[in-house]
Amino acid sequence: MMTNAGHDNAEVEDLSVAILQYERGLAELTSSVVHHGEQQEVVIQGEHARISQPWKVVAEIARSNGFPDPEGNPQLVEELESLADARPPLEHTGHTGQLGDVIAALREDRAPLVDGEDGKDAIELVTAIYAAAIERRTIDLPIPPESPYYRAGTLTERAPHFYEKTSSVLSQEGETIIIGATHA
Repeated sequence: MMTNAGHDNAEVEDLSVAILQYERGLAELTSSVVHHGEQQEVVIQGEHARISQPWKVVAEIARSNGFPDPEGNPQLVEELESLADARPPLEHTGHTGQLGDVIAALREDRAPLVDGEDGKDAIELVTAIYAAAIERRTIDLPIPPESPYYRAGTLTERAPHFYEKTSSVLSQEGETIIIGATHA
């Protein structure tokens, strides 16, 4: 589902929530520019632990009554922390890091960390989220070639139009850009 909850000068959504169903569970993906100071993060909940970016690990053990043991699972937390610590830190992040890895992969004659199939999968997932919101139904992956959402232009044609844009920002000069709890 998607809406425009807080930007009456924006033609597009500013909040979307998707539920993804896998063989063994569910995932929630919330995309928002209506954060009201909420920490921006990626959270992955698994059967045995939760990890998130900014980095945090939480692992619990269930008591016999089904509720979590307040001491958690320190062994699993330590194991996951050790796995993360053993990885070399990323030299670059974001677009710079991704492009840098592609250039390094070409120079080193190796596959990049993120290849074209990964990119296609990401685009297909975002397309499915939009299609589900537009059609108000679940969308199965992969999107079949006969689907109108498999072709360019369908999202633009069918996406909800929330408001007419009445003004534009001509310059960001002198403005502080706030990203989550930090300033850029």
